[in-house]
Amino acid sequence: MLSLKPLQCFVTLVKTKSFTRTAEELYLTQPTISKILQQLEEQLQVQLLVKPDHGRKRQIELTEIGERIYQHAIELLQAEQNIFLEIENYQQLKTGTLKLGVPPLGSQLLTTALFDYHQQWPDIELAFMEVGSRGIEQALLNNELDVGVLLQPFDEQIFNSIELCNYPLMVLLRRDATWATRKKINLEELQHQSFLMFPENFSLNSIILDACKQRGFYPSIACRTSQWHLLADMVLQRMGIALLPQYYTDMLDPTLFAAVPLEKPNIQWHLVMAWKKNLPISPAVEAWLSVVREHFQHIKP
Repeated sequence: MLSLKPLQCFVTLVKTKSFTRTAEELYLTQPTISKILQQLEEQLQVQLLVKPDHGRKRQIELTEIGERIYQHAIELLQAEQNIFLEIENYQQLKTGTLKLGVPPLGSQLLTTALFDYHQQWPDIELAFMEVGSRGIEQALLNNELDVGVLLQPFDEQIFNSIELCNYPLMVLLRRDATWATRKKINLEELQHQSFLMFPENFSLNSIILDACKQRGFYPSIACRTSQWHLLADMVLQRMGIALLPQYYTDMLDPTLFAAVPLEKPNIQWHLVMAWKKNLPISPAVEAWLSVVREHFQHIKP
């Protein structure tokens, strides 16, 4: 296999047109330079330099094939330089992509962290997969994502994680609803209500349905949507009730809405930033995890 070291010697010699300067630039002796060039010609089985006439000072003049090989040698050495430059840029976060799975219901949590990350590392491309937690988990398993937001529970033997939040589900009602003044509501009390739910591929949707099943009923579902504010609008229009994390019900106008804690069971909206344990972490991902740790070191219980 052709080594790049003799090619570097050959290219330097052609550029400097001097064995002395080539030896100085490469920190070698002139006899060593001559030997390297001789070995290169033997390996390639062609003559690269025109042999000087007797009694004349040695001239650096390329043969026809030597000129062609010189051009190829420049390209090979540039390619090597590009490889190391690419590695340097990758390690210094001057290039790269962060592939992040974000569920529609959890994206708002990450807004400030994403802004800070972009401010620190503007050259890193952010590529989002916006699907439910189930889809994100499968994409992580398929190595299609670097990191993603998952809803507890998940397989902790497969994923590492950083906790993002842990909010209880609330029963969202109109302020003028009969139950609006209640301190808490049991899930089974809602079995005759119309439910405004999340799409079927949302993990939270499955958790709610499993809880209803364990209490002996299947909810009557009036609508499904991934947009929490649309669920709230439909509650306001008397289309039904919605179970929303307290994180979102706290944003709503208390003169229009009431949010009553759900119990029996208590269902938590417990999100983490997760990544596979057996995959190497790129500098871009490591930088993102550092930002996440900083932003979510004091999560709301």
